[in-house]
Amino acid sequence: MASTKRTWLWVILGIAGSFFLLAVILVGGAIFEFRRHVRNEWVGTAVAEQQFDRQRERFKGQQPLIEFAGNDRGNDDATVHRAAPDAPRVPINTLRVLIYDLRQNHLIHVDVPGWMIRMMPNSGRYGGGFDGDDEFVKHRITLEDIERHGLGLVLEGHNRNTRILIWSE
Repeated sequence: MASTKRTWLWVILGIAGSFFLLAVILVGGAIFEFRRHVRNEWVGTAVAEQQFDRQRERFKGQQPLIEFAGNDRGNDDATVHRAAPDAPRVPINTLRVLIYDLRQNHLIHVDVPGWMIRMMPNSGRYGGGFDGDDEFVKHRITLEDIERHGLGLVLEGHNRNTRILIWSE
């Protein structure tokens, strides 16, 4: 009888250990992916503006899908330029984001792989804002909208404290 109880104990410990190992691998993989696709720098405004200008130059004459400028009341007035519903879709390989916080001199580079964009929930609506405080959420921008807009400038905007540029490749 004692050997049967020990056998079950080892089976339960083996299963629990396997789940623990799987959890460690998943968390480690998520941290690795995050660190691989997000880069932070603390730079002066002039350096950040040079990086923004360099990226804007690549898309000279191209109209972004979303453009916004903050006003003095703290509200952002956004304009969305949607492509025609029958426009061909172009698959997005990477969505690149450049954000600069003027108050903290914090420049953030984010590269979102296309496979990750396609896995996002919310019925194809994207954005990370809270309570709809994000241009993608407010205007119900979907992956289909971005693909129909084509490769290039997706969002360009600024307000008193932040500069942001998003483009697709």
